[in-house]
Amino acid sequence: MKMLSLLPVALGMLALSALPTHGQTAADSAPAVGTQDLGAWDGPLPRWREGGSPPDDPTRSMFPYALQSTPASSWANAPSSGFMASPPEYTPCDGVVFRWGSGWNSVVNQCVARLTGDPSHDEQAWVVVSSTEQQVNAESAFLAAGADLSKVNFSIEPSDSIWLRDYGPHFVWQSGALTIADSHYYPSRPNDNFIPTRLAEGSFSVPPYAMPLYYSGGNFQPGPSRSGFVTSLINQDNPTLANAEIEALYQAYQGIDTLHIFPRLPGSVDGTGHIDMWMYLVDEDTVVISEFQPGSNQTAIDITTNAVPYMEALGFEVIRTPAWNAGSTHYTYANAFRVNDRIFVPIYGPGNSDYLDDDNAALQAWRQAAGSGVEIVAINCYSIIPASGAIHCIMMQVPRYTDAAPAAHVVSMDGDEVVCSGTLQELRWTATDDLAVERVDVALSIDGGSNYDYPVATGIPDDGRLSWLVPDVVTTDAMLRVTAHDGDGNATTASSETALEITQAPVASYDFSSGAGVDRWAWGDRSSNWAAVSGQRYPAAVANELTAGQYAKLAASDATGGDGDANRHKSATPGGSAESTHVFDFVLSESVPLMRDVAITWEGYGDQCIPMELYVWDLVAGDWGDGRGHVGQDQQAANWAGNRDEPVTTHLQGDLSRYVDGAGHLTFMLYSERGGQETFHDYVSVSVLWDASAWGSWVDAGQHLDGEFGPPQLAGHGSLIGLDSVQLRSVNAAPGVPAALILGASVINLPFKGGVMVPLPDVLLDGLVTDGEGQLTLSTVWPAGIGSGLTLHMQAWFADPAGPHGFTASNAVAATTP
Repeated sequence: MKMLSLLPVALGMLALSALPTHGQTAADSAPAVGTQDLGAWDGPLPRWREGGSPPDDPTRSMFPYALQSTPASSWANAPSSGFMASPPEYTPCDGVVFRWGSGWNSVVNQCVARLTGDPSHDEQAWVVVSSTEQQVNAESAFLAAGADLSKVNFSIEPSDSIWLRDYGPHFVWQSGALTIADSHYYPSRPNDNFIPTRLAEGSFSVPPYAMPLYYSGGNFQPGPSRSGFVTSLINQDNPTLANAEIEALYQAYQGIDTLHIFPRLPGSVDGTGHIDMWMYLVDEDTVVISEFQPGSNQTAIDITTNAVPYMEALGFEVIRTPAWNAGSTHYTYANAFRVNDRIFVPIYGPGNSDYLDDDNAALQAWRQAAGSGVEIVAINCYSIIPASGAIHCIMMQVPRYTDAAPAAHVVSMDGDEVVCSGTLQELRWTATDDLAVERVDVALSIDGGSNYDYPVATGIPDDGRLSWLVPDVVTTDAMLRVTAHDGDGNATTASSETALEITQAPVASYDFSSGAGVDRWAWGDRSSNWAAVSGQRYPAAVANELTAGQYAKLAASDATGGDGDANRHKSATPGGSAESTHVFDFVLSESVPLMRDVAITWEGYGDQCIPMELYVWDLVAGDWGDGRGHVGQDQQAANWAGNRDEPVTTHLQGDLSRYVDGAGHLTFMLYSERGGQETFHDYVSVSVLWDASAWGSWVDAGQHLDGEFGPPQLAGHGSLIGLDSVQLRSVNAAPGVPAALILGASVINLPFKGGVMVPLPDVLLDGLVTDGEGQLTLSTVWPAGIGSGLTLHMQAWFADPAGPHGFTASNAVAATTP
């Protein structure tokens, strides 16, 4: 009887537990499938990823902790110079970047209208749309909402979703000038993944840095004193990286010296795992942290509660705002954003009146957090929040430069490069001004920056890049200087951080236009995982040599079309989780001790913007690495994640015997970071620059005999190293006349035909004829096996009626082997 009497009570409790809580309605809970599975979602792409976030880590700590960086970074393709700094969101900004047209346009309309419509504010909106038609529709919607279109800038780029905060761009200061860090985003959203690079090269004309780290912008907030705040999702998204490596990447690319890692909310509470769903840095002293309602998930309560004393210990005042779940929809007021003296805050009451009290409490908390002089702008986010985001996740602030004079920084050709005269090199810089950089001057110094006597370009647009023809000089103290001018007459200069070297040494180039399958090879096309290639120079899993037709597709940089371009080698599609992998091996004929710089270039891309990583075989470590002594997975020499061909280049310097074996073999690998996607390969090459100081010498010994056209001049060029090319060239002789070259191992200085025959005539090359301009050019290959220190004397003689006895002679040259 007693048990029967409890049955109605138990049934009543069960019924109560099934009722909606905290104002939840059927409409609230219907779309809330979404923390993990897209299969039941029928709207635009939500914020959570396809396949769901990584499962919760049951061993995670409920308490945050800090990582301190080490001073130097080991990442080969990180910014090589300059002071990197991530601007906190509460610092001055020029405006906001949004995406319109991929869902929830009404939310973007509100934000753009409130951002630009007030004439007392000058902030801009940059809006990404996918077509001209979409831009026209956006303009109409913005006007109807009250926006000022003179403050709206459009960029037409393909994209997949509205969640621009998560895929970037991540704006970073580099020595005070603006750059963009481009991290890896969801693999199934390739257009989104490429937006940061497209915006860097388009709307903002700043250099993008491909950051080899998976993270979404909503899971990162920069703070005071070069600090950053993330959740433990960063570890789950990058399982092959240790904490120290993650922090080193943040420091190298974004200037973060201290990284604070908080536990992520459970997936049943929040489908993103991002920190911006429950915490926001209002200023350098204040932070908003969600306070989950009683009865909410206990882990979520513990995580947010434990964050309070941690942030207080860092010197922050903590303000709490309400949070709760209706079904699996996470309602939060922390997903807000600040633009100077305005803070945009999500509200939900317009869509469900049961939430009006929570809106009012949250807005009051935000007013307290913001302090006087800061306007709180409420944005109705009821329609978008079931997709696991409100407004912070759909925008990115553009930092504002506030100094009167421009800032500038040389990005490439910034020091330690070795370049050859007569070659084209890409110079890159970034320059920023409070208004605009109107023009740029570029100049070269060959004396370490004491004088910039060689103008490179004057008054050019601030495009951030220039093809530089290296002049015919030799120096180890070259520096390039960029001068940025604004419209107010202010100018700032930036120079290479350290000296670069200009040499006249020859450059030997290798590609698949010849020697394919003979002294240069390529194998493909997949590996099951990193373990299948680790520690194996020629992995058994990557053993299919390319065919003659496939080699031909790699022989030239000539693909201009899309995936189906016949001039590009397209790999087979790896099955399942297998990763597209290709190994290349080139035999270099130059002497390893004389190599100064070896440049490896691969041009192509991976499907769906998968990261393509370039590794070099390290003979000392016996593993794949970055060409700087670091080996193992993620220690790549360079990487590219885009949906178009891009040259990926790394330079090997120093002790090159670590990478080129005694038989001249250099081995490198292109490894796709994610499985199941095909890769596209357009061009592969290796260039070797020799050590000019190790060359033999060419000395002018004089004794020319004048003719009708003045004194004939003879000069030699070449290293005088076995099997290297050499050239002799004479000018100022009579055109179309017989000529002879005298070669001797010693000198005789014999009076002859009114002049002096300098070499002992051990060898006479006659039957030569000058060209129509009186020039004579002889090219050959210097023979192998000639010992060091051998001197060969050479002089040219010409028939010339104006000569004393019908002949003229060039100066003699003495060539001495190294």
